[in-house]
Amino acid sequence: MRNTSRNENRDLKILCKEVIQWAQGAGKITRRHQRKLGSLTISRKVALGVVSNADLASEDYLLKKIRTVFKHDSVLAEESSYQSYRSKTAILNSFAKKEWCWTVDPLDGTTNFLNGMDYYSIAIALLHFGKPVLGVVYRPSNGDCFYAYQGGGAYFSNLKEKRPPMRLNPNPNSKNIRDTLLVTGFAGEKGQTLLSEFTHFKKLVQTARGVRRLGSAALDLCYVSRGIFDGFWESGLGPWDVAAAGIICLEAGVNVADFKGNEFSPFQSSIIAARPPLFKSLFKFIKK
Repeated sequence: MRNTSRNENRDLKILCKEVIQWAQGAGKITRRHQRKLGSLTISRKVALGVVSNADLASEDYLLKKIRTVFKHDSVLAEESSYQSYRSKTAILNSFAKKEWCWTVDPLDGTTNFLNGMDYYSIAIALLHFGKPVLGVVYRPSNGDCFYAYQGGGAYFSNLKEKRPPMRLNPNPNSKNIRDTLLVTGFAGEKGQTLLSEFTHFKKLVQTARGVRRLGSAALDLCYVSRGIFDGFWESGLGPWDVAAAGIICLEAGVNVADFKGNEFSPFQSSIIAARPPLFKSLFKFIKK
């Protein structure tokens, strides 16, 4: 068992393989819970939607894995951290400048999960002074796994198939907006006005070939990195929603920024992602 020191240089490539195993373990827990949805305990988080004991069991498993190996690291987990930090400002001030910090979303897409829908994920990222250096997003229902580490590229693998991982190449996307399939998200539980979100949605749904709203921001971003979707935008997300998928997109050659054009940080209040040169066109729609 490794017991890392606070300042240890980490082999991100090796660590990424270990984190994938953690995600698989959490995936087994969520799949087991989804087979008995009728017995789950469900509660509501103010401004953040619903949480079930499936979320809590998955998070507890992941926190134990992290803390067994990285005793000195900070951990920013959606369920437990929300209980301690009631505002995003407090989260930003407490975690953005930590030397090593893990972000954990134990079940991104709880509403889908609770209705028996298979579009949900487990997202784990490692941040170094607020910047993601490693990310894993796993979809337990079908085995899709996306991962990346700083400087090492981004990869897609289906863990149920015996095929080598596929590197996600930074190919440009020169589509016109009218030819794109976009993906987004919005929810009243965020506690913020939906007017601007629906304004963006209305403009783009009238212009793009299609716009989807599927309910897991981490998966949405990862499918942008693979080229399934052409672009993504959303506001009001937490660091645990976007940290892992953010570095996956960046390492795959996807441009990621906030609605003001600032370079990506998981602590921002908004996010937009697309490959260049399409990114510029999508950004103009959002900025207006």
